[in-house]
Amino acid sequence: MWKKSTLYLFGLTILMAGLCLSNAALAHSLWLETATAKLDANKPLKIDVGFNEGFEVVDILEEGVPNISAPVILGPSGEITTKLAGGKNYEYVTEKPLAAGSYLGFAEYKPFIMGHGDSPKNKYFMTNKYVFNVGGAKSDDLVTKPQAKSALEIIPLSNPANLKAGGSLKVQVLFEGKPLARATVLGDFRGFNPAGSWGLAKAFYCNTDKKGEVDFLPVKDGLWILKVRHAVPNADKSEAAETVYLSNLTFFVGG
Repeated sequence: MWKKSTLYLFGLTILMAGLCLSNAALAHSLWLETATAKLDANKPLKIDVGFNEGFEVVDILEEGVPNISAPVILGPSGEITTKLAGGKNYEYVTEKPLAAGSYLGFAEYKPFIMGHGDSPKNKYFMTNKYVFNVGGAKSDDLVTKPQAKSALEIIPLSNPANLKAGGSLKVQVLFEGKPLARATVLGDFRGFNPAGSWGLAKAFYCNTDKKGEVDFLPVKDGLWILKVRHAVPNADKSEAAETVYLSNLTFFVGG
């Protein structure tokens, strides 16, 4: 008998026309990450922006740089801004040190309109939320609440800091503040997709229930990304046929 985690996670190579977008620019994902899950308190935070068709941080294409916002950090004491660290074009650092606590990092790609071939053009919104903990904190207070930073949002219903491979984490997908049923949540861990694969294979795949929830079942410790896509037909199609929201969530499993 197959185990539940095996059914959800391995043996699934997802090649879905509606989700694995054929246009190269749309195959890219946006995410934030830190070098490690264990972060010291009372130091400026170094955080990287990923924008790639795989799940590895590389130099951001020059045409993409002006379209990606500087990460914004939300913590117990409010928002903290970041600036380029002076090295690679994906490296940022906070303007001030971070105290111990649980935090969220946000990044956004400037909304854009794009089509492929003779297909209708769509308008896209691409965002990422990164959950991380500083100084050994593992609070649920901030990370489990909607933040309304984007119309489409994936929310962990407990702090991923407590999650290890073989465990489970319930996450909820909200659209405009309401649970989104039958949304497909896809996931990868760092190193799952080989270089040049365009990220078409998926290590996790599950549809949300009527409460917009799924049980995420990681089989490996490390950095993970969860993705969800939601398209809304436009009444006025003169500019774009649909408005498409692409929302990602990144976090470490296994501390």
